[in-house]
This record gives sequence, C-alpha cells and structure tokens, in this order.
Amino acid sequence: MGSAVITARAAATFEPVGRSVATARAFVRDTLQGWGYNDVVDDAVVLTSELVTNAVVHAGTAADVLCLRSGDGVRVEVADHYPEREVPLQSNGVDFGSPDRENGRGLLLCAALASRWGVEYSPTRKHVWFQLDLPDRPVGIRSAGPVLPTSLLPVTDQRVRVAVVQIDSTGAISAWNDDAAYVFGHTAEQVIGKQFTDFVAWPHTPGTNTGIADALQLSRWEGSYGIRGADGRTIAVYSSHLRVRDTDGEPSTVCLLVRDDERAVLQSPVRAPVSDTSSDHRTADPFEVFIGSPAPDDLDGLLQRTVERARDMLDADAAFLLLATDDETELEVRATTGLPSARQRFARVPVEAGTGRYGSARMPAVHEDLTAVPGAVPLLTDTGMRSVVTVPLKVEGRLTGSLGVAAEAAGRYTNEEALRLQFAADRIALAVESARLGELERLRRGSLSFL
Repeated sequence: MGSAVITARAAATFEPVGRSVATARAFVRDTLQGWGYNDVVDDAVVLTSELVTNAVVHAGTAADVLCLRSGDGVRVEVADHYPEREVPLQSNGVDFGSPDRENGRGLLLCAALASRWGVEYSPTRKHVWFQLDLPDRPVGIRSAGPVLPTSLLPVTDQRVRVAVVQIDSTGAISAWNDDAAYVFGHTAEQVIGKQFTDFVAWPHTPGTNTGIADALQLSRWEGSYGIRGADGRTIAVYSSHLRVRDTDGEPSTVCLLVRDDERAVLQSPVRAPVSDTSSDHRTADPFEVFIGSPAPDDLDGLLQRTVERARDMLDADAAFLLLATDDETELEVRATTGLPSARQRFARVPVEAGTGRYGSARMPAVHEDLTAVPGAVPLLTDTGMRSVVTVPLKVEGRLTGSLGVAAEAAGRYTNEEALRLQFAADRIALAVESARLGELERLRRGSLSFL
C-alpha cells in the first residue's frame, strides 16, 4: 500500500476446489467488517471472488488471500502457485480480452472498482492485488448535508406535524396519535379498529406495482400516497413504513406520515454518484459494473453472467434466474449457478404459488429459513439451501422474470439485501427482456424458414 502504515493483516489459504470461492468471499467479508470497513466490503468481495476463481478453478492451484489494513483503505492480494499462467496484458496498455474469459473479467472488474491494482510475479508464484480507498466521511454520521442559507431550506408550517399510525397484522389501525388527528381530521376513536386501506388513496395501478396491502407487509417502505380526510378531501402525504414485532412476536407496521410538501422531514437522502476525480478509468454505468462491458450479445450468456454477479454481490452459495412465459402465468428456469443446472434448466414454476405474501413472484421476498416453510421456493427443494431472497424483473409494469440468490446457512438475508438485489434487477430487466425478444424473433424466423 505504498507508504501507508499497515495496522492489521489477515491471511488464509484455500484449496483448489469450487467451494473455496465462497469460503474466500466469506473470509474477506468477515475480515473487513471486523475492521469496520463496511464501505468497501461489497467491492472487495466481488473482486476476491473473481480472482480466487481464477486461481482455484482455472489455474487449478491453491489460493493465498492476504488482507492488509491501513488508515485510508484496504489492500487484498490473491496469489496462486502457477506463475507460468499468462496475464492478458499488452505493451501499450491493458487488454483484458473477452469479458467471457474468467481472468479477463477479473482484471476488468479490478479496473472498474479498485482505486489501484496490479499483477506481481515471484520465482514461485504470481499474485494480483487491488486497493480500495475509504471514502471521506465523518465518523458516526450516516449522512449529512451542507450548511445552507436560510432561504434555501425546505418550507414547512410553523409546527411540523408527524402523524404516527400503527397497523396490526390484520391491516386494522391500532394507534393514531394527536398529530394524525390534527392533519387528517379523524379522531383516534373514529379510526382505531378500522382497516387502514379504507382511508388510503393509493396511486399505483393494481396488478402492476406494489399495492398498499403489499407495502404494509414489507419490512421497510417509503413513498407518497393520499389519505382521505374527515372533510372528504384527499391529503397528499409522504410516508415511511417500518415493520416491527412486539414482545409476544406479533407483527405490525408503524407509519410516519407528513404532508407531501414537507417530505424533506422523512425522505431518505439520495446517494450521490461516486466522484470520478481520482481516476479516469472507472465506469459510471451500473449495468456495466454489474454485468461487465461489453455485455454478452446472446441471452444465455447475459443470464449466466447475471446470476454469477448476483451470487457474488450477496456472497451467496447459489443464484438463479427465471423468465416469464408468454402468458406470464409461469416462470421458466433459464440460468443457475451453484445448483444442479442440468436438472433444473427449463423447469417451470407458477407465478402465484400460494395464498401467502411470499407466494407471488411479483413482489420481493426474503426467507430466513426454508426449513420452516417447506416448498416455499420449489426450485430449491432438496438443494441444501436454507435462506433465500428473490426479486422480480419488471418492464413497464409487466413481470418478465425473477432473480434470486440463496445460501446454505439460515438467516443470511434481510430486507437490505432485497433492496440491493432489486436495484440490480431493475438495471438489467430491460436488457434481459430485449435479449429475450430477440431470441423469440430468431426462433420465429427459423420456424418460418423451415415451413
């Protein structure tokens, strides 16, 4: 790490077997989280996965992983014991070759994600290293904005009123504070016990987006809708929902609501894009960072790259992607990693697989332990996977597929991982649908030619 002072180190060696890749990912993740380097954990795990795959799968040797900590970042080195293996470099710059080549993809990701990286040789081994710098951020502050002139501050009433409404597991209102009574005109006695949906004007089109009943089941939700006031008018509100449980284990949803023009009180700050002042080689396209650029032209290649990236992103043991049939009543398995693909490919499962909240592929779902709900994810039956998160792929409101990742350990995933996976799915959904339509068109043309 140059002149930086090394304050901690951790090392491990992994045998040349496929399972070592997942073990190496877990080692790096646990090490960096133990050091408090959560800001760079995800990038470090993705890069480690690629480089360890090169060593144990393609080079066929053990992989030595070394993590070095300094005050301004972390350096990870991955070494194999096959120094004759060539690295695709050109004398006038870096030529990563085809992204479909595993070693090329690893170096491509190093260039896209790492602050610095390189390849070094010794008489007995070679190692690829990358460094991730920590972002400048005040300690203990999750987010902060600049000091602004008074004229630029958000406008509110003289007294900001935050309505607090609690909805029980049946959807009925169980708590309604004084600010809710003031803003909406209904007293607590008038609304407690009644269905919250009776007072909500939900803006989404049923069947295409998350409805209010579904939103109340999510562990977190944030957005705008309307509340019908006592005078019959609809009051636009901005709301933040949090799903909780009481000491008896009974779930409920707590909703904080403000008038929509005062949304700044509750609205989570939008993350600013990573600045590109320190390096010109980083790509700003989230699709290219997730998939690799250029993306595969063929549908199967794109889907396979997608499940591999999803697996690495959430440090999973397996991942899978299903595409909707033409009538959108079933999902067909098109790509897997970490699962018996020969047996599962083109298997079909219904979109609506039950009466429960987790029975629909149209909504994100998190299962902490599949042994508690046997058959909840038919694709994973008898695979040894216990925790899973799935998210829908949607294009213009239509369900076009489902992306999921799974782990052999229980309790691995929460709503935070579901949000990250949904973000990735939203970025690739259109590309996947375009490739799928292209494949269908080629099949139609082939059928016409045959006829």
